[in-house]
Amino acid sequence: MKIFNRLALPLCVSLGILSLTACQHMTPTLHTSTVMPQAVPAGTPQDELKLLSNIFEYTLDNGLQVVIKEDKRAPVVMTQMWYGVGANDEPVGKGGLSHFLEHLMFKDTPKVSGDEFSRLISHYGGHNNAYTSSDVTVYHEILPANRYALALELEANRMKNIQFKPEQIQSERQVVIEERRVRTDDNPMAKAWERFSSFVYGDTPRGRPIIGSMKDIHGLTMADLKHWYATWYVPNNATLVIVGDVDKDEALAHVKKYFGSIAKGRSVPVRDPSHFIHADDLHAGKGDVSERHITIKEAVQVPTLILAWQAPTLSGLKLTNRQTDANERELLALGLFNDVLSGGASGRFATNLVKKQLVSSAYSSYDSLGYGDGFFVVIATPKAGASLDETKRLVLDEIKRTMTDPIDQKELDRSVIAKKTALVFASESVSEQASLLGTLKNENIPYHKIQKELDILPNIDTDEIKHAGKKYLRDERMYSAYILPKDEKDEKDDK
Repeated sequence: MKIFNRLALPLCVSLGILSLTACQHMTPTLHTSTVMPQAVPAGTPQDELKLLSNIFEYTLDNGLQVVIKEDKRAPVVMTQMWYGVGANDEPVGKGGLSHFLEHLMFKDTPKVSGDEFSRLISHYGGHNNAYTSSDVTVYHEILPANRYALALELEANRMKNIQFKPEQIQSERQVVIEERRVRTDDNPMAKAWERFSSFVYGDTPRGRPIIGSMKDIHGLTMADLKHWYATWYVPNNATLVIVGDVDKDEALAHVKKYFGSIAKGRSVPVRDPSHFIHADDLHAGKGDVSERHITIKEAVQVPTLILAWQAPTLSGLKLTNRQTDANERELLALGLFNDVLSGGASGRFATNLVKKQLVSSAYSSYDSLGYGDGFFVVIATPKAGASLDETKRLVLDEIKRTMTDPIDQKELDRSVIAKKTALVFASESVSEQASLLGTLKNENIPYHKIQKELDILPNIDTDEIKHAGKKYLRDERMYSAYILPKDEKDEKDDK
């Protein structure tokens, strides 16, 4: 089981609009649901990417959205159940509800115990897991093609039949507490990152940890968990993705059999866009650069610099009615600006800072997916004996040179090739295909936009790339953090 952070350590590969940013019952008699097929738009270019072919969409009467992709190259099937709920939706003081419930979804139902669930998947040579993010909670199973219906039956069963036994709640509470202790409280960099996230996001849902604070985890009750389950774990808040060696009609028949009789739930609560959209300044009145800086002392081994600029995402454009071709093109240009800076060993950070031994490390990340606005993030560590002030100056100078100096065509070609290569590799894995399709579906991004943007990327010129950098990476939009090792005085103060 995993936790995916919204403002995560930027180790993912930017793909323009994609980032490639996991903790059995007797079959009831079900009625047949009418489905509404939703075809991929006619004329969509699909030749280059196998990822875009053989995709079929349906919506059951109870609101369950179904995405099926036939890929018969290997006799395996990945199933993923996406619920539209994550840490974004949790009330203050109830942090970690989504993640805690994710753990309990692997526990007993009247017909299948938690142990039996895992044994059944394992018995047929499969594996399963889940993860929670700010936006979604996702459960997934991969099985041989002749056994994938088992995953559908198990998922349908636990959509409505988790028992919430007191002893299992207490047992999993201790597991979550230990998970928080190991991953965050005993991890100095993770603790520092949590404090920085709270600093930049302020008093918004994104400013609170996905796993919850220790206080919140201890305070979550059975009533809280049952309410969360009843509110969000309904067919009309779920998307089922099936990718692999399946026949779409047979797969749909299985889906109708196991999910068709589950009643539609009440309309789920709607997120307040104002909590996630920050037009110019997340913190009202914080125009002074000094008010956008924080020094964090933790038991880290080396000092670290973090810089972050607010930047829009595709969903943020949509929420503010700014989703135009021009604005989407601007996000692609910002992604290319990121690639020029941090595109592997050939990026400018690596070439001009690291290889010249001016800094020990430097890399950047920008992701145009995710609910609401996001951040363009840079992380750097100083060379031995250098200060963070000097490291910050070097990094910012390199960013500003990229805004003004010529950008070589080879730099752009490298970026486009890297994006295409990443998508080709993704199309070879049923797991990555399912994750990609699920992400796009939950972000309400048409699948054909992948190819459309790949076609646009080579036509974005260097002036557009520089303009995007100048627009979004301005000093007045920047947040910064110095993460410093604790000294003896700090250690005493902690005690």
